[in-house]
Amino acid sequence: MTWLRPLLLSALLGPFAVHAEPLAGANDPQFHSLMTRLLAADDPAAIVALHDLAATNAAALIALPVAESWFPIAGTLQQRTALRQIDGKWVEDLAQTTSPPAALWQGGAISQGMPEQLTRALALYDAGEVRKADALLQAWFNHMPEGGPLPPGFADLPAAAWIKAMVLEAHVARGDRKSLLVLQDWLDQDRIEGWMVLSAVGDYYDGQGGKPLVASLKLGPNTGARLKDGRAARKLLWQEQPPPPLPPATVRMVMQDLMPRPQFGPVRAYCTAHCPNTAPACEAAFVATYGQPYHTVARATPLQSVMSESDFFASPRGEQILLGPATIHRFGLNLIGGYRGPLADHPAFQATETLDACLAKGILRAMQPLPDQP
Repeated sequence: MTWLRPLLLSALLGPFAVHAEPLAGANDPQFHSLMTRLLAADDPAAIVALHDLAATNAAALIALPVAESWFPIAGTLQQRTALRQIDGKWVEDLAQTTSPPAALWQGGAISQGMPEQLTRALALYDAGEVRKADALLQAWFNHMPEGGPLPPGFADLPAAAWIKAMVLEAHVARGDRKSLLVLQDWLDQDRIEGWMVLSAVGDYYDGQGGKPLVASLKLGPNTGARLKDGRAARKLLWQEQPPPPLPPATVRMVMQDLMPRPQFGPVRAYCTAHCPNTAPACEAAFVATYGQPYHTVARATPLQSVMSESDFFASPRGEQILLGPATIHRFGLNLIGGYRGPLADHPAFQATETLDACLAKGILRAMQPLPDQP
């Protein structure tokens, strides 16, 4: 995909035009009508109509691949394939030639070369697609945890705290003195990712390069308490422990250190729209139940040039995407020998209901399929 590299380079050097201009077709009443139907129902006819509109409407073209992932599409293989093509060309490929963020995201595909993977991730942060950028950055680190210097602007990158901590920990642990400057900066700003790194180095790297290195750091009087927070954040964000409901101290840490960040934007948007009378309690209940948004949210959410985060998570579809897979995962409903009783009797659900009845009702709705008509 050599044609993509100039586009990626320009994306790194400045914001995408999508920040300044709305995506062509996004304000089309027909597009709005079809998306409204698909946000409320598993409507096969709306998918067909969106496919037909995508031939002339850029917003429909870019929305179509993610909309098709929301529910199974019936029909023969030939019929399903036809919905994924326009004039013999794959919809995903056409979308990537139309939208710079779509060209960067590529449905979450991993690049053949890790430098290009990193470039795509950084450009998506610049485009405001934080969750999709996180997915690419995580894949980059997983494929080359020991390789290369820290990414440009890493200290202030709006990436997930757990990914940033994971990346910096690897550098500090092997004695990279430049990484110590980033760690000191994070600690000075009382960022949770800094406390995650410091606690990890102290707990796991005795006798290695990072241990004597961190001894030179300037630490404040709150170090002991914040190291406990860092350990709790590592346990939750890296290991998804403990199971729900989370202890109050961990909930407090997430609400203080993580809830204001872009990664929790879906939670804030959801609670504001669905539980306006109890939004703070809804957010805290979400944290106690799930810890953080489940990773599937990134792939199932439209690009923000197509639909704003607040609009998507105010919808029944957004509710289903945010709460459904997370409930299956965190409640152990997908495990062999896992819980098989009524959801309302699950101890974690009952704890959620005690914290915020509105979120609990949303969970029950999210676990049901949407109707086949709006």
